[in-house]
Order: sequence, then C-alpha cells, then structure tokens
Amino acid sequence: MTTQTTTSPSSVAGPRKSDRLIPWYFVGGFAIMLIANISLITFSMTSWNGLVTKHAFEEGNNYNAAMSGAQRQAELGWRSKLSVEGLINQSATVTVLFRDRDSQPISGAKMEIVLRRSDRDDLDQTVRMAEIAPGEYRASAAFPVYGRWEIRTIAHALGDDYQTVETVVVKP
Repeated sequence: MTTQTTTSPSSVAGPRKSDRLIPWYFVGGFAIMLIANISLITFSMTSWNGLVTKHAFEEGNNYNAAMSGAQRQAELGWRSKLSVEGLINQSATVTVLFRDRDSQPISGAKMEIVLRRSDRDDLDQTVRMAEIAPGEYRASAAFPVYGRWEIRTIAHALGDDYQTVETVVVKP
C-alpha cells in the first residue's frame, strides 16, 4: 500500500502576501499610540495647571492665623455688598458698600478687589478701590472674558482686616 501526501501550493511557495504586512501592523499600532500620547502631553502642557494658589506651603503654615482672623472678622460683624455694573467694552464699574455691625459706613479703609477665573489664571488681577462716599468704594475693572468670576474683597480698616469672596457672572 502506498501513501500519497499532497501539499498545498501556498505552503510550498512560502508565506502568504498578507503575512508580510504583520510587522507593519505593529508599526502602525505604535504610531497611533505615539500620536495619542503626544496629543495628551500637548493638551496637558497648554491647559490650566490646576494650582489654586502660588504659595500653598506658606498658606498651609499660616492656617491657624487665618482661622483666628476669620473668627475676629465674625466678631467685628463687618459686611460688604458688591455690585458690578455698566459693562462696556469688557470694562465695568465695581462698587463695594462697606458697613459695620450697626450698618454705619466704614470710612478710610484701604480696599482692593482680586478678580479670578477658576479656569484661567492668566486673567487674575488686583484692582485698588477708591472711596467716593463714606463707606462706598468704587473702581473700574477689566473683564476680558464673559462668564463666572470670583471676586475677593480685601479691606484694612480701623486696625483690622476684612475679606470676603463672591461669585459674579459677567454677561455680554
């Protein structure tokens, strides 16, 4: 009895044509991964860095002083009312009414406001306020972009400090 084996012509001729592309599949996969990584690195380097403060270590060390200052501020009973009006060409008038516990105006304070955007730290600015009437402080401030702004009011009056933070939405 004789045995006959047959072989297919493709096994005799060598690998299939599509088998020669397998190394290029790896190259293509690595190229896609490299492009994705470069895109993510570029985005992370050009977007917001996530820092809330530039002096976190110092502020952390001064936490107890900040807490005692907040307690002192609560004891004083001072309060302020902030308004942003007259937006023309991305510039508006910011007014702060500064009152004591008995709703009497507090005059002679050194007051400033700090404008911040939570998504962009390149737009942060500090503006000095001028007293235009007893307890009424006013300044012109630039709002380069519309949207939500955080405004911190800082005042030094009668030997004490006062500060508060309010959120304002600037609309076109």
